[in-house]
Amino acid sequence: MNKKTMISSFGWPVNFLIIIGAVVLAMLVIIFICALLIKASESREVLRYFDNNFLERAADYNKSMLLASVFEKLLTWSFMGVLLFLFWKYSFISTRINIGLAALIFFLFTFALFLFLLPLQYYQEFVVSHKFGLSNQTLSAWFAEALKEAVLYMIISTAGLTGVYALMVYMPKHWWLVAIAVFIVFIVFANFIFPILIDPLFYKFVPLQDEELEKAIFEVTEKAGVSAGSILVADASRKTNKVNAYFTGIGKSKRIVIYDNLLEKYSKKEVVSVIAHEVAHWKYMHVAKNIIVGIAGMIIIFFIMFMMKGGMNMEASVRLVMILFIAFSLIAYITNPVSNLLSRRFEVQADMAAAELTGDSQTQVEMLQKLAKSNLSYVSPSGVLKFLIYTHPPIMERIKGTYNLAPYQK
Repeated sequence: MNKKTMISSFGWPVNFLIIIGAVVLAMLVIIFICALLIKASESREVLRYFDNNFLERAADYNKSMLLASVFEKLLTWSFMGVLLFLFWKYSFISTRINIGLAALIFFLFTFALFLFLLPLQYYQEFVVSHKFGLSNQTLSAWFAEALKEAVLYMIISTAGLTGVYALMVYMPKHWWLVAIAVFIVFIVFANFIFPILIDPLFYKFVPLQDEELEKAIFEVTEKAGVSAGSILVADASRKTNKVNAYFTGIGKSKRIVIYDNLLEKYSKKEVVSVIAHEVAHWKYMHVAKNIIVGIAGMIIIFFIMFMMKGGMNMEASVRLVMILFIAFSLIAYITNPVSNLLSRRFEVQADMAAAELTGDSQTQVEMLQKLAKSNLSYVSPSGVLKFLIYTHPPIMERIKGTYNLAPYQK
């Protein structure tokens, strides 16, 4: 089948793939240009909170990571495209095959993708992080962790792709509806089980020993009307100099996790300020809302894939699943700015609620400054970059927004 005949045979889905591919490429080009233009801010307002040395280091770090991220995306989709082209040469991949054989092919695909991207992952996570003093890992420790992440990704991806293929084979009319139901169950189950089974693969957790801090945290959660579950400390300092705290889990697996270096480097008042922000996410049910939005997006994407399958008039095959997988990843990337917009709004709401819960917006501003310095955040990105990739409002926006919360200032 020549190229012209193939496009004619598959109809609109091929044109649709070309269009969304072009949109993704345009987004990556814009991000690439924005990354090249990153530089230390010279704004007087920014210099009130951050010194030139930090701003230059943060700009260099974010430029390096953003450029590497663009290349990672390009390499990922290029690899998928080349692999899909090679699939066209093997007829058994374009017809129905044994489920076990299909699973093996999907596993080999994810494994090959891991090996292909490993050098770039090493550059991003090890070379750049060490260059800017953010990582404490040895090479062997980093590789062991990267391997664990890869194994998890390969297991989940292989199961997902094989499951979709099996549903296409045995439930050709309703495969996409069943797939949605399975993925919804998986998302809910993952939010419950990951804190118990998966997180301990990467961190060691111990209960918080500081009774005074524990009491202060529970006062905040009680004021917010949130059940905190357990409060655990993660041994993050053996891997990173970045600091963090977060809520995770649902139901009985709900817990507050605090990085040990957050406890070591900051005062109790500052730690409570960070925790209050996370508590606010639970107060306003942001986790549940994100799950609902994610499910809604998944339903739309699976419907599009169902329509594409019908438009291509192809039988269930490994090749078809790969085409739809590429379409899924491209559509998901295009919709990122929409989900990021919602995420930024949630973060603003959490900042406001945190200031109200602690009654101390001054400490919140000081903590935002310290978090930015610790994590080498780029504090004042362009509006375009913010729209395309930022899940949180830039630090300067958060600082200005917090300072407007005068009623909560002690």
